[in-house]
Amino acid sequence: MPAAALPPVTGIPDGLDANDISAYNVCLEFENSVTSNSHALIHARVLGYLIIHSPSRTALHEVVKVIHSCAGDHSKLSQLGQTFIDYFIRPFKKFKGRTPASSDHSSRPSFDVLKRDLRSKIREAPKTHKEAKDLALVRDGFRCVVTGVYDQNTVGETSASLDEIGEAGTVYTQCAHIVPDSTYFNVSGQDPNNTKLDYAASVLEVLKRFGYDVNQLDGAKVHSLYNVMTMDSNVHDWFDRLEIWFEKTNAANCYKVQNLYPQYRRRLPTEVTFTTSDQENLPVPSEALLTLHATCAKVGHLSGAAENIDKSDRDVEDLSVLAYDGSSGEALKSALLNRMNQVIGVGA
Repeated sequence: MPAAALPPVTGIPDGLDANDISAYNVCLEFENSVTSNSHALIHARVLGYLIIHSPSRTALHEVVKVIHSCAGDHSKLSQLGQTFIDYFIRPFKKFKGRTPASSDHSSRPSFDVLKRDLRSKIREAPKTHKEAKDLALVRDGFRCVVTGVYDQNTVGETSASLDEIGEAGTVYTQCAHIVPDSTYFNVSGQDPNNTKLDYAASVLEVLKRFGYDVNQLDGAKVHSLYNVMTMDSNVHDWFDRLEIWFEKTNAANCYKVQNLYPQYRRRLPTEVTFTTSDQENLPVPSEALLTLHATCAKVGHLSGAAENIDKSDRDVEDLSVLAYDGSSGEALKSALLNRMNQVIGVGA
């Protein structure tokens, strides 16, 4: 899915009303006016693709409203596009150049304890990353929800036969969060770092305006089972980098697995269906949150914003000394935003 110009009005999906189309025409006019400005071009496409791929009607209404509030002012539209990049797309996108986090295979989870305490533990949301991982493994059958490969640490807990395990294979899995667990929740109001607090508040405000109940992801609730999945470490990495995403089908809890790179297709199924033996206590991943993640992926890649974020972050990695002429300003901004992504969180 390479970056692409916004399609004409005749090429956008049905279901948009006159007000939506009017806002989209603003984006088209903006795009056509800034073809020589690569940053503004990305901003125009972010706004336009947010209209096309909005995660919900509430989010679409908000995007259309703020586009119209700019009254066609290109400077304001550009600022608006950058706001969505900084506080909507970037928070969901892991830095492509960063060394992947190590998997949790160094210590086997205490599943004897888990089995003993399972009845009491599943009556409330997991409070830590480890609890979320343990319960997600139980719900997901001790295997990656995408590839079906079994978790190396807990393969003995499954009822699958040795032949079935041998056919599927084993890997070290990780607990993948749809809304990242390092993102903007449980930030103390007493925190002296006002920049961090302001950034967190801005991210939450975007999600709230898009109609999401941020209280359902506040503090330790970010580890709730509707926000986590068991994944092969490579699949987890692709998911966090917005290189794979899930699109809902008409079947219950069934999603098409979409991916950015053709080489991933051999390792991924065309569809996944999330299942659980206990929807009340071990709920499947949230359709609304998966749709939110998919929107970030599609808008990020089609607009060119995701590639630009990667480039900025690579520039930061390669940057040893800031240039005196100010040419390192964009890299410095990227470094600050990336750093805030890492330090804001609930911890494991």
